[in-house]
Amino acid sequence: NSGYSIDFLVSIDQREIAVEVDGPYHFIGQTKNQNGSTRLKHRQIRALDNLTVVSIPYWEWYANEENINGDKSKGHVRYLKKLLE
Repeated sequence: NSGYSIDFLVSIDQREIAVEVDGPYHFIGQTKNQNGSTRLKHRQIRALDNLTVVSIPYWEWYANEENINGDKSKGHVRYLKKLLE
């Protein structure tokens, strides 16, 4: 296996999906282009761990953050459900 850590491992219909929330250091400068080490990591996870990789850029993660009674996770959960449908 690849030896990489991932942010979330989600199982849907007996299929495992690696979910990565990629922060600013995963991108080249101020662009929306992933850097080489992030692209390599995702490629190796797909090949060595036989997982589908879903990459969520930080600007989408933060855009879906809702503070509902002090709980910021509800917007993230709704976003992940929609993304993984």
